[in-house]
Amino acid sequence: MEHHAAFDYIRDLLTLPEVVETRHHMHHSIPKHDHLTRSVRMSYHLSRLLRADIRTCVRAALLHDINSRAGTLTTHGRVAARWAAAQGEDPAVCAAIESHMYPLGPAPASREAWVLVLADKAASLGDIKQFLTGLIDGRSLEERRRLKETDPYYRQRPRRRLFRHWRAKRAP
Repeated sequence: MEHHAAFDYIRDLLTLPEVVETRHHMHHSIPKHDHLTRSVRMSYHLSRLLRADIRTCVRAALLHDINSRAGTLTTHGRVAARWAAAQGEDPAVCAAIESHMYPLGPAPASREAWVLVLADKAASLGDIKQFLTGLIDGRSLEERRRLKETDPYYRQRPRRRLFRHWRAKRAP
């Protein structure tokens, strides 16, 4: 990963086991770590543009989807915010994390929270671009297969058989 000024604010977080393991978790068919670091870069630029606190924005961006599967689409921000609070993160970071799914979750109440909402959406578009670009040379499907093997969420789920109901009806 190239050095970016934003990473000076999160250097202490990059070695947390929950952050490191995101390299092996799938998010938008790419490694969750890619989404998080893309969110960090977007948050850094948007925080400067919108005159928000850079440190708060980039720390929230790195942590906003940690343990996201413990919640739903509308509640995983709260799950990640509680985890961040348990790690000793500043309340402003946690508040930004909690509202990052707006309008599906709570409304952002600070400039920093708005930065994360925008950065997360922009990063998601970048995630889609990364996946589609990788379809051309086969990287995306290979990466997706690898993530399904390394991501505990997919290893625990039983595999669904395509057309299983149809096959069951046809069996004598």
